Order: sequence, then C-alpha cells, then structure tokens
Amino acid sequence: MVILSRYTWWLGAMAALAFLTTFAGQFGILGPVQGIYLRATEPVENGLGAVFRPIAGLLSNAGDINSLRNENRELRLENEALQNDLVALTREAERAKELEAALNITTAGTEGTRLAANVVHRESTPFTDVLSIDRGSSDGIQAGMVVLSAQGSLLGSVTDVFSDRSFVRLITDSRSRVVAETLETHVEGVVKGAANRKLELDLAQGEVVVGNMVVTSALSGRFPAGLPIAKVSSVSGGPQDLHLSVMLEPLVRLSGARTVLVLTSFVPETSLAGATP
Repeated sequence: MVILSRYTWWLGAMAALAFLTTFAGQFGILGPVQGIYLRATEPVENGLGAVFRPIAGLLSNAGDINSLRNENRELRLENEALQNDLVALTREAERAKELEAALNITTAGTEGTRLAANVVHRESTPFTDVLSIDRGSSDGIQAGMVVLSAQGSLLGSVTDVFSDRSFVRLITDSRSRVVAETLETHVEGVVKGAANRKLELDLAQGEVVVGNMVVTSALSGRFPAGLPIAKVSSVSGGPQDLHLSVMLEPLVRLSGARTVLVLTSFVPETSLAGATP
C-alpha cells in the first residue's frame, strides 16, 4: 500500500507539473526561461551543425558523386580510345609516306625493277643484324638479290628464301662485306659490319675525309655500282699507316626500316669470289 501510495503521488505530481507548464506557456510566464535556455544551448547547436552539416550534405549528394565517378570513368575510357586511334593514325601516316617513297622509286627508277616488301621481323644482337620480309620465291625473290631502303640506299642482301618469306642480312651485320669506294676521291675499301652494329670502311688507302660519301663498287660483281651506302663519320691514321681507320654512318636509320625494295632485275655474279653481306 505504501508503494502504491508513492506511485500515486508521483503521477499526481507529474500531472500537476505538466498542467502548470502548459498554463505558464500559454500566459508567457516561461518566456524568459526559454530565452535563457536557447541562448545557453545556441553554441552547442551551432557546433553540432558545423560538424554534421557537411556529412548531411555528403549523404544527400551521394547519388551525384556516383554519377560523376561513372562519368569520369567513361571519359578516361574515351580518352584512351582516342589516344590509341591517334597512335594508329600516326603509324598509318608514316607507313603511307614509306610506301609513297617506295612507289616513286619503283616507277621512276631506271636502274631496274624493284619489288616493295614489308619488314616483319628483325633479329638484332651485337654481332647479328638480320631482317625477314614478306616476299619470297613465289614473288621472284632469289638469294643474293640486293635490298634497298625506300629512298634507295643499300640495306643489305637476301641470304635465305622461302615461298612467302625471305631473310636479309643488313650491312651492319658482322658477317657483311661490301666492296665500295668514296664517291669524291675514289678510294676503294670494304664496308663491313663491326661489333654493336657499327660500320667501317676497311682496307682504305688514300685521301678520305669526314663527310665523304661511300657507294658500292661493281668490282665484286655482287652489287651494281653507285648505290649509296654511308657517309664518313671519322678518320684516324696518316700516310705512315698501311690502312686508314674509317668509321661510317649509314644513310638510313636501319632500326626504323619498315618497307624495303628488292632489286629483282640485278643478278649477282655468284661465280666470282667477293664480299657479300
């Protein structure tokens, strides 16, 4: 009974307090108290608002962020596709220039028939420099035929032939030998490949200066005369030396060759002992 009495008094007190609060609020008695409470809690409210307002904004904009993220991903993919297209177009433009140069030489050349071929592979080591091309015996290619760049400079000669493919030993291969001479002073020598795909004019005696043009000689019977090979890049030695040390710079960047010309109308003199690439 004591517990029930206390509980009854507590409910009565709460009801009376609620009634008084309602009555005081209707007649404005609590106005000053409410003002003090609001002023006291305003800094806390502002602080909490500053903390949670960005979070609320972030949550409300979550859908927009996902949309921007997806759009950004699509733009990156489009950019990659455009870059790939640009690379492909650049390569096609370079290829078209090479083919145009090759066709101009093929149609305008008076030295003989030249067959254009594509480079499909290159084996390059410190002592080996060999190309494979997409032309073979079915196209009339034979071992020993001379191979030129699209601009007409000597690249090398055919060594092995299959029905649809051939191998070309470049002049920078260490096994390559080409009888040649300087165009200006007619100093004869042998152009040979050296280590690390360097090029030198061996057995040269006479006046050779930097900048001289070196061309093929017909003496070996393996090359037509006058094909451009390289320019003299350095000369060491003097009259007291038996032979000069002459280094050459090829006229064509061999590593960038993609189109070559095979001189199909020239038949090498295989019966003669001579230098061959």
